Amino acid sequence: MSGFDLKFYLDRFPEVCKQKFGRTYSFRALEKKFEPLCTGNRWLAAKDVLNIFDPTATPFARYWPKPNEKELDQVLKKSRLVLGPAPVDSRELVRRALGVLQSIGMVSLVLRFVHPDRYGVFSTPIMNLLQVHRPRTIDLYMAYCDELRAWKEHFRLESVADTETALWTYHELVAGETHASEISTSHAEFDADIWIQRRRVAQVLRPFLRNYGPLELARILVEEEPKLAGKIAGEEYERLLRVSARELCGGMNLNVRGAIEMLFNRLAEDDFISLEDKAQLDKAWRIRNAAVHAGRPPDPEQVENMIDTIERICRPWEQQR
Repeated sequence: MSGFDLKFYLDRFPEVCKQKFGRTYSFRALEKKFEPLCTGNRWLAAKDVLNIFDPTATPFARYWPKPNEKELDQVLKKSRLVLGPAPVDSRELVRRALGVLQSIGMVSLVLRFVHPDRYGVFSTPIMNLLQVHRPRTIDLYMAYCDELRAWKEHFRLESVADTETALWTYHELVAGETHASEISTSHAEFDADIWIQRRRVAQVLRPFLRNYGPLELARILVEEEPKLAGKIAGEEYERLLRVSARELCGGMNLNVRGAIEMLFNRLAEDDFISLEDKAQLDKAWRIRNAAVHAGRPPDPEQVENMIDTIERICRPWEQQR
């Protein structure tokens, strides 16, 4: 199977538009009209926005309501929104534009043609493809454009806007009801591309990895992937046992056979843990071994109990250092 080629889908954009809308579009021609805005030679005017909604220039009027020209003209004459040259702080430009245009969709359409090298059209299907999610509107759009930029560089496309267009074309092709064999091949190439799947997984997991410690992350994963949750919690368990060996037991060596059992005995003898705690720690260690080694994996309840034991007994050891 050949690798996923995003540029291939950009080249098919005219074909998809012809099938879907009955005509093709030249986005390059519209970008040319927006060059004075890109350089900052004048501020945004109502006619610029209406050019984007011209049905002979783009299909966007099918997806967004066309603004009222008179009302928009009054707002833009009052605000004198200058969009160029491209600022160092892209977020500030988006913030200013959103304050005037009031809709992130409208902002994205304008910026896509003013600065195609930096911005793409705000598209829910493409965000789902990329797995980009953020709680705040501007954060979401900035993360979306940043991710498009990464795809642009990886697939060697000319601009962020072209990358979004190529992904839109791919989405339209695989969402179609014809050419089933082609759809299957496109899906398979997308799903088999390791770079793509790493990017998508990172978008989903990165907030969890950054915001939660290992035990909290293990607890989150325990119902879905108990063995993986057990491995994550088990590694933290072992780390905390090494803390206790070093800080509470005089630097006891855990790299010898039977060391864990000796550690539990030593902790109990020195009254750092009760005999009941010792039994719970031993049980948690067996669950850890089941998660780490091949064989029958622990169930979610077992892993949850292991996490409870580590949090109750082992976490305080670090506070005693």
